[in-house]
Amino acid sequence: MAIDPQQLLNRFSAISRQPATRQLRLLLGLAASIALGIGLVQWAMTPDFTPLYGELSPASAAEIIQSLERSGVSYKVSSQSGIISVPSDVVREMRLKLAGEGLPQGHTSGFDALHQEQQLGVSSFMEKARFDRALEQELSSSIASLDSVKAARVHLALPAQSAFVRKKNKPAASVLVSLYPGRQLTENQLAGIVHLVAFSVPGLEADQVSVVDNQGKLLSSQGNGDEFASTKENFRYSQQLEQSYVNRITEILTPILGVGAVRAQVAAELDFTIVESTSERYEPEKLVRSEQLVEELTTDGGASGVPGTLSNQPPPEPVALNSDGEQEPPVLPSRSSKREVRNFELDKTISHTRETPGAVKKLSVAVVVDYLEKLNDEGEVERVPLSEERLAEITALVKEAVGFNSERGDRVNVVNASFVAPPEFEPMPAPTLLEQEWVWRSGKFLLVGVSILATILIVLRPLLQASPLPAAGTPALAGPGGTIAADGSAMAEDRVTLGYQQNAGLIGSQPAYQQQLNMARSMVEGEPERVAHVVKSWVAADG
Repeated sequence: MAIDPQQLLNRFSAISRQPATRQLRLLLGLAASIALGIGLVQWAMTPDFTPLYGELSPASAAEIIQSLERSGVSYKVSSQSGIISVPSDVVREMRLKLAGEGLPQGHTSGFDALHQEQQLGVSSFMEKARFDRALEQELSSSIASLDSVKAARVHLALPAQSAFVRKKNKPAASVLVSLYPGRQLTENQLAGIVHLVAFSVPGLEADQVSVVDNQGKLLSSQGNGDEFASTKENFRYSQQLEQSYVNRITEILTPILGVGAVRAQVAAELDFTIVESTSERYEPEKLVRSEQLVEELTTDGGASGVPGTLSNQPPPEPVALNSDGEQEPPVLPSRSSKREVRNFELDKTISHTRETPGAVKKLSVAVVVDYLEKLNDEGEVERVPLSEERLAEITALVKEAVGFNSERGDRVNVVNASFVAPPEFEPMPAPTLLEQEWVWRSGKFLLVGVSILATILIVLRPLLQASPLPAAGTPALAGPGGTIAADGSAMAEDRVTLGYQQNAGLIGSQPAYQQQLNMARSMVEGEPERVAHVVKSWVAADG
C-alpha cells in the first residue's frame, strides 16, 4: 500500500497536538527503535576478534600495540588478562608481519639499567644487587634465544668477597628453562648452557651450575663423585652406544628394504672397570758407561840401610848387553798388582697404565625385517617372505655395521616376519554448515534485518497509526444515514467521511473508502471516548 507523503507529514504534525504523556511515549518508542536499529547494524558490521598472542610482558605488548597502530589495524585489549585481539581475517597476516619485525620478544633491561641515572646516596650493597640482577637478566636473555627454549630465568648465588675470610664459599647458579611443547634440550645444548653461565661469572665452576626444566626435572649433573652418579653416567653412556648401533643398522638397511621395514635393538655389555698399573722393567742388554784399569810391577829387592839417608838407596842396576850390543831381556819382576774398575749403564723402564672404562665386552643384536610386497599374477599386492640368500646378505651387512667380533662372543639374529599394519586414521570430518564462517556472518545480517523489520511493524507502525490526522475545521464522522458532527448533529449526505474531503467516502471508490476506514480505526484507537460518543449518536438517531 502506497503511503501519501502529505498524509505522513500530517500525522507527524498531529503528534504535537497530542497530550504530553502520549508525545513522550511516541518519542521514547521512536528513539528506542532508532537506537536498536543502529546498534544491530553496528553489531553486524563489527568483525570477530581473535587473540593475537597469549600473555605477554608489558614491554612486548606495548611494542605490538604501536605496530598495530602504525598498520591501521583495529585491536582490543582485555581488561582482565591483557590479551591483544585483532580481527579474525587479519590475525595470520599480522603474526607474519610482527614476526618479520622481531616481535614479540622478551625484553629485559639487563645491563641497560646500569646506564640509567642513579639516585644519590645509593649504598654499595644496592649497587652490587643491581649489578647481579642485570647479569641474571642478560644470561636469561641469552639462554632464551635458543631454538628449543621458550623462556629462561637465572638465579646467581654469589658470596660476599672479604679479605679476612680464609675459607670462602664457592659461587653457584641455577637455571630454570621453559621449553616449547614437544622439544627437549640435546646434550650439546645443555653443556652449552652450563658453560655459558659458568664462564660469565668470575670464579663459578661448571659443576656448580644446575639446570632445571619447567616440570622440575634436573637436566644437568653436578659431577658428584658418589657411586649413584657414576651409575647414572654409565647407564646413559650405554644407551647412547646402543642407540648409535641401532642407527647404523637402520641407516644401512632402510635404502634396501624401505622406510619402516626394519626394526633393530642392540644390547651392549660394557666393562666400566677402571684399571691402573705401574711396571718397572730392566733390559737384559748391558752397556759399559766407564772403565778404569790399574797395573803395578815391582822388580827391585826392596829398600835397605838406615831410613832417611841417600846411602840407603841402592845403586841402579847395570844394563846387561849381549855380544851383539843389544840389551838383554829384562828380568821378571819379583811383585805385580793389577786392578780393573768397570761401570755398566742400567736400562730401566717405568710405565703407568690406566685403561678407560666403557670397553665393549659383548654385543647382542636383534633385527626384524618386514615381508616384501610384490604383485602376483592377478595384479594384487601380496606380502612374501625374503629368501635365505637375501637374509644372509642382510645378516652380513648388520655384522659389518656393528663391528661383529666372534672372539668376544657377539651374537646377531636377523628374523623375517610380517609387520602388523598400523590402524588407518579416519580422515578429518568436513566442517558442517554451521561451522562455516560465512553462515554465521549471514545469520548476523539476517537477524539484524528481521529485528529492524519487527521493530517497524510492532513499534513504529502502531505509533504512526495511533496519531489522528489533523482537520482544518471541526472533524466529522459520517454514518450510513447522514453526517454526525462533533456535537452529535446529523448531516444529510449518505457517506462516510472524516474531515473535509469531498466525495471521498463513496463505497464505490475503493482507495478513498479504505483510507477513510483506516482513519476511523486510528480514531477508535486514539480517541475512544469521542468515537463512543459518535456511535451513541448513531444509535440514538436510528431510534
